[in-house]
Amino acid sequence: MSERSYLGTAGRFGIVLLLVILALALMRYWLTAGLPITAHAHGIHDDALFIRLAESVVSGAWLGDYDKLTLVKAPLYPLYIAANYLLGLQFKTMEHAIYIVACVIIYLALVKARVNPFLAFVPFILLLFNPYHHSSVERGWFYAALVLLVIAGIYYMISMRSVSGSIRSSHSFLLGLGLASLYLSREETIWLYPPLLVAFALLFYQPDRYKIVQSMSRVLPILLLGMAIPIAAVLSANYVKYGHFGIKDSAVKEFKAAFKLMKSVRTNEERPFVDVTHESLDQMFTVSPALARFQHHLQGGLGRQWGGLMCKRHAEACNEIGGGYIFWALRDALAAEGYYQSPQKMKSVYDEISKQLRQGCSSGQLDCSRTVWPLRYPIRMERIDDYLAKLPLFASYMVSGLHGRLPGYGAAHGPEERLEVFKKLSNASIRPKAQQDQYSVSGWLISDSQEKYVAIVPRPFAAYSNRFSLQSSRDVQRHFSDNADSGLSRFNVKGPCKGGQCELLIMSGGEYAKLDQELIRAGADLKRGGLHLHIDSVKQVENKQQLVWVDQVKIDVFKKIGALYNHLLVYLSLFATMVFAIACFAFLFRNYRSLLLGGALMAVFGIAARLGVLALFDDFTQSPVVGQFRHFIPVMPLLLLYIGLNFLILFELPAALRRSTKTGVQSEASDPGDSTFFRSQI
Repeated sequence: MSERSYLGTAGRFGIVLLLVILALALMRYWLTAGLPITAHAHGIHDDALFIRLAESVVSGAWLGDYDKLTLVKAPLYPLYIAANYLLGLQFKTMEHAIYIVACVIIYLALVKARVNPFLAFVPFILLLFNPYHHSSVERGWFYAALVLLVIAGIYYMISMRSVSGSIRSSHSFLLGLGLASLYLSREETIWLYPPLLVAFALLFYQPDRYKIVQSMSRVLPILLLGMAIPIAAVLSANYVKYGHFGIKDSAVKEFKAAFKLMKSVRTNEERPFVDVTHESLDQMFTVSPALARFQHHLQGGLGRQWGGLMCKRHAEACNEIGGGYIFWALRDALAAEGYYQSPQKMKSVYDEISKQLRQGCSSGQLDCSRTVWPLRYPIRMERIDDYLAKLPLFASYMVSGLHGRLPGYGAAHGPEERLEVFKKLSNASIRPKAQQDQYSVSGWLISDSQEKYVAIVPRPFAAYSNRFSLQSSRDVQRHFSDNADSGLSRFNVKGPCKGGQCELLIMSGGEYAKLDQELIRAGADLKRGGLHLHIDSVKQVENKQQLVWVDQVKIDVFKKIGALYNHLLVYLSLFATMVFAIACFAFLFRNYRSLLLGGALMAVFGIAARLGVLALFDDFTQSPVVGQFRHFIPVMPLLLLYIGLNFLILFELPAALRRSTKTGVQSEASDPGDSTFFRSQI
């Protein structure tokens, strides 16, 4: 075949490939475009907060009036929601569009790295139809798309430099914008440092140190400019609106100093999963009058409210404020006394608390010997072994496809008027309410406390939503006249219970108990500890959701794709790890150099760092991470990228393993692509 005819054939194949890529990208977009969102209007710390902030942006009031939640989280997601609303776009659909663009960039990067375009299809398709996403107004999937976009962008730059030997200024600026977006979207960016460190090492490496410095001096100023523009814009807006020159108010030094000191206080009463016990609070109240102002909140109703959450998860720490919950309890206490009216007022009280606690530590009134790490949630350094012990479980959860989790499109919850705001700002429909069978349980609960709580919780335990109310009960009071609180003991609780697999959780006066589904029946009577519960009636109402048939078809298709991924993921992960181990051996002993191995290293470092951060998060928040798939969504694209790149590495390895003679090594050293540390060969 002549050279002209060969080029013509290659060009035709290239056009066909381009059309196939475009068709697959459009198919993937169609599968998730316009689907109804899952609205949780009662989620004041997540979904409802983002919608509230976006609503303020749309109205031209930046993030709205300042309170305890206005600046608690990075602001990019509500800004993104508001921007999509103003442009007439559906923000959940655009999250998928961002992810699809990232997949296409990775494919182009592989082709630039001289990977066979047909083989590059494997990681492209594997990433493109990633089923691990959700439809709720929560930033996990948006964050995952941004992470993959930044990884894809820098990998494309590495591939371009391996071909041309230079880095474009426009690419550097766009990468800076991407890094700024990650910083402005979530608080735990620390896990991205290891993969980005690997990425920048690959991007700038050259045998000549002078050329490394020269390359960095051209790229970094433009990259930093790209980062500075959006960050400076947010800083300026917060300063103009609130007088706070920062992204989040939880990052101010006054708060971090006070919070770190509170967690460093050691007492004789050590409780599992609790960093600030009631005993340590008592000691701190004696040395810090500023903190003592909030004693009636932290050890009163507000403290019991947060402590009640521990009763649900860790009975041995019931009524204590858990390690993660103390962050929110402290904010609630300050807000109740009016200290979250402005950032300056908030800073002043935290500064006062930290000075008084530090003086108490110095004088010996407090034992501040516990070593903590000053993150947003400071952790105990002596518990590092406990964190590391969680990693195998988290890795198992990841490679099992999040225990078989399928794409999530759940029911809406919350007041109708707020659900309408969700619908308005999303430019889309919302998933109907009551996906699960609804149960209504009524009866009476006697205890020595007026504070009573009954909830319908799923089995096994997971997130739940209930409506609970107490009513006066003179009829019960007549039979329990010796109990001062029996006049307010009748209750009614309503909540979802899928397939009847639920328990009834009862809490009051520091006591708690659970009834399994066999006992959740009319006439059931339970006496345990200081509790006496009687069930009068149990009603079940089955509700069917109605979806447009096209939406239901899309969801069903993606769930079938998800079932396939869940079945194959553990085997693919094992295969990729074996290939990766051999590739690392070839790298160390056979002079194997490849852009594919560099990309796999980025993915490995990202996966390891993400699981490590989640292990810390699981321990110091007391909210089990396994089962909350939103925390794992950002790591799943990296796992799929790792699998796809190792598939391609498999085709390079035979030649690399045969390359064992000195002559072969020298010939490789003269390769024109030697300006980069890694190069691709297939």
